[in-house]
Amino acid sequence: MPKILTEKRLLIFILFIAFFVRFTSLIVFMYKNNITVHESGMTAYPQNDDSQLYYHTAVNLASGKGYSISVTDQNQKLPPSFKLSNIPNTYYHNFYPPSYSLFLSILYRFFGTSVLVYAIPQIILGTISCYLTYIIARESFSSKVGLFASFLLAIYPPIVWWTSYIRSENLFIPLLLLTIIFLIKAVKNKLDTKNTILSGVFLAVSFLCRNVILYLPLFIIFYFFIVFFGTNNKRLLYGVTIFLVSFYISLLPWVYRNYTLYNQFAITTTEDWDTFYICNVISADLPFFDLHEVKYEQDTEDDIKLLMLAKGTKEASIVFIKKHPLKYLKLCTKRFLAYWGPVTKKPSFPKKVVDTFIYIIVFPMAFYGFYKSKCWTNPVSGLKPAPTLLITVILYYTLLHSAVGVDDALIYRYPIIPLICIFSAYGYFAYFTRS
Repeated sequence: MPKILTEKRLLIFILFIAFFVRFTSLIVFMYKNNITVHESGMTAYPQNDDSQLYYHTAVNLASGKGYSISVTDQNQKLPPSFKLSNIPNTYYHNFYPPSYSLFLSILYRFFGTSVLVYAIPQIILGTISCYLTYIIARESFSSKVGLFASFLLAIYPPIVWWTSYIRSENLFIPLLLLTIIFLIKAVKNKLDTKNTILSGVFLAVSFLCRNVILYLPLFIIFYFFIVFFGTNNKRLLYGVTIFLVSFYISLLPWVYRNYTLYNQFAITTTEDWDTFYICNVISADLPFFDLHEVKYEQDTEDDIKLLMLAKGTKEASIVFIKKHPLKYLKLCTKRFLAYWGPVTKKPSFPKKVVDTFIYIIVFPMAFYGFYKSKCWTNPVSGLKPAPTLLITVILYYTLLHSAVGVDDALIYRYPIIPLICIFSAYGYFAYFTRS
């Protein structure tokens, strides 16, 4: 039996399970939405869904129209950031960062726009994410923890189901995991040039997939200082410098493109403050966490809306926080509890049951794994570098979404689910081995 159940064979079997369950979910997705293999699958999404913009931008990229979207409905109201191109009814934009649409455009360019053209690569990416989770867990704890963490991610229902959708998380999650792997290698090799540069480059590509990691480099630099300060300060400063340089140089093409269009240097999208405004100031009919428990006086809400129309969402959001700090703090507390809770109020009852069941399996032992990892007890630096890095990323996501916004389906939690699975696997391992 030990010869049959070797680590390599178990890992291959887990990856097979990951691919199989994701492919099965694709069949269910196509059947549920009445999609044939010859269709693009866009009938599964509402007209203003994010997936529509990703798809149509990718189609324009594939057809040589640039990072743009074509609009045939002249009555459709577009955000100010949409700039008319020299092609009729076609608008350049930076509403979302470019990596995911570029990824789709390459597939569409060579293979057409069938639902299988994007879904099969995303199923493969989802399977690769399980393998990358194994690598990170092995480097952080042990190969046994890695196998179990990979298995948890392989069968995690929301992550499995999501691979059938045209959504950027399917590319972002493996990119973020690759970044973490290079960061772990860089720290283990005392911020060597190769791995530090690669971590900066992959973090930049991840950022160009989802701008949500805008401030993560600051957390990583703080992490570097905690681990290395006082041991070799010259090496620390060198590592921080090349990490930041490699990160920002990789963003230059996107920055230059935005400058030529909008006459300003911008690495983020022009709509970043819109999400903050919607998630804090008004209870809009959008898929964000419900704000009904926080009441606003009508005149206050009217004043904020007028300020938004006059000066924009950024100025209105800042004024809101200054005038209503306690209400904002209450929203942050609600979002924190929602982000780490099993479900929100909006999903259907069957989805709540499934999500709660998987939550009970994974999250309590992840909390136990946080404690048992004892990442603060390294005899040399006072910290265990690899587990501390994972906690740094988890902490960043928690603080960001507590401060800004949480969606009703908890999709914003998906990027840290592989890391949660790692700590959950370690929690089970520590509990049953009494280590």
